[in-house]
Amino acid sequence: MFKGQSALVTGGSRGIGLAIANKLASQGASITLLARNETLLSQSVKQLPSAYNQQHSFQVVDLLQLVNPGYDHSRLQESLKSHMILVNCAGITTHTLLHRMSQQQITDTINLNLTAPIILSQLCIKHMIRQHKRNPSILNIASVLSLTEHVLPGTAVYAASKAGLLGFTKSLSSELRGRVRVNALLPGLVKETDMGNAVDSDLKTVPLEEVANKAVEILCSLSMNGECVVLE
Repeated sequence: MFKGQSALVTGGSRGIGLAIANKLASQGASITLLARNETLLSQSVKQLPSAYNQQHSFQVVDLLQLVNPGYDHSRLQESLKSHMILVNCAGITTHTLLHRMSQQQITDTINLNLTAPIILSQLCIKHMIRQHKRNPSILNIASVLSLTEHVLPGTAVYAASKAGLLGFTKSLSSELRGRVRVNALLPGLVKETDMGNAVDSDLKTVPLEEVANKAVEILCSLSMNGECVVLE
């Protein structure tokens, strides 16, 4: 399905990001993993399937730096030009009651979970629009905590950041008028993630493989645009 296409996956060194990257690679996509830990990235990129003779790569970027006014986006923007799929998966898990959080924790959570995906989308959409016949797509990974009746003490800022991502998804999909599809996936708790490990909850967990499969299903569906898909 994705033979000849290229995808950039943030947070791709582990967890949901790496699982999605593996699934896309198994279907022919060339993958660029983006995260800040070079050691993990170099190990993870070696795990990606390459049965279609794809060339996979990684890029070391601290996404929290994107929000700095003086940050030079040129190298990252040049890399984004070669990708028709952007998966915004990187995020910070915060499981701390609001009155105990520092202002820096609050700012970092909002910036990584919401502001960074907005900036990355901005950097890539001009090129994607020019290549609209190749069906470019952006997938934002949010959370059931941002939309459903599920709430967990200590996740107020995390939930707010992910809820903002849903508003961004809906609005941007309308703004781009189908020239670039923009959707969001809202998985439940996944044991192999920081949030899944951080909370002791009665919420049903979702298998990592199921999350990756649903993400790829959304990216495959050429008719799906502006959708926020709950998976629990």
